[in-house]
Amino acid sequence: MAAMALIQCKDDDNTPTFTARDRQEVYNENHSEIETFLKTHKITISGDNEISFSEVSEGSSESIWNQTDYPLQSIVLKNDTRSDLTTKGRIDDNVEYTVYYLLIQEGGGESVKTYDNLYTIYSGYKLDGSIVDKTNNGIWNSFPKQGNAVYESTISGYRQMAALLKTAESVTQNPDGTFSVNNPGRLIAFLPSGLGYFDGAKGSIRAYEPVIFDITLITKEEIDHDGDGILNKYEDVDGDGDIWNDETDGDGRPNFLDTDDDADGVLTRTEITYETQDENGNTIKLIYPFDEIPTCPGGTLKKHLDPSCQ
Repeated sequence: MAAMALIQCKDDDNTPTFTARDRQEVYNENHSEIETFLKTHKITISGDNEISFSEVSEGSSESIWNQTDYPLQSIVLKNDTRSDLTTKGRIDDNVEYTVYYLLIQEGGGESVKTYDNLYTIYSGYKLDGSIVDKTNNGIWNSFPKQGNAVYESTISGYRQMAALLKTAESVTQNPDGTFSVNNPGRLIAFLPSGLGYFDGAKGSIRAYEPVIFDITLITKEEIDHDGDGILNKYEDVDGDGDIWNDETDGDGRPNFLDTDDDADGVLTRTEITYETQDENGNTIKLIYPFDEIPTCPGGTLKKHLDPSCQ
């Protein structure tokens, strides 16, 4: 038994460990791969909106790089993936990722944010043109994943690129129960692995492999992640567009995930609730519209952000 124990300890000690590659190094490789693909392939969008890729000679006017039907655009993004849900929980990734994309149509509806719940349709491809994932019916995405909801979080590049689009101009239900979508937002993004699955595999996508996503944005839900009665968009106290760095009470939780934003012992939802009379004279409780949440006497902060009053 003692010999067996020693052997087991030795095996544990020799268990190989996995160390992810340097993110900047991987990005440099991915960036070169993607640019080569864009310069040596053309894209075809069929009448039923299916896409396919085929090889062309480098420098061809048909290449994705040179074609003018949907001029190639780029944007610089940072990885917003998180190791935890605190204000300091963003993963250690300081790479500035240039993402190339084709804007097929902007969309005729509303602008969105990455923290909105988004309903999208997508197809995913590898740089060899093979399809790796597809949904025709659409999926709801939430960032971060909301409690026990069925909505899942998507990869960083997907949600950030989807946020460049607008929702459909209109969605109508047909007599057979299907839906007709008018003028949705759509783009095709060429994502380096650092904004995708990076050192993890996904189906046939290997670790450190770039991926292409054809994303169509249908609609959105404005969401209140912590259920405190205040939509995420109103929890951006400093107005910089980043709701992760708005943290009033010093507990490390951003306000949009904190049910007591000022840590005064009274739930935010309670502080923004008031009593009134309904049309029958009954006393009812309602939540203030955000713009009407009162400040504390003599103060400038809305009461749910001011620990000096409740």
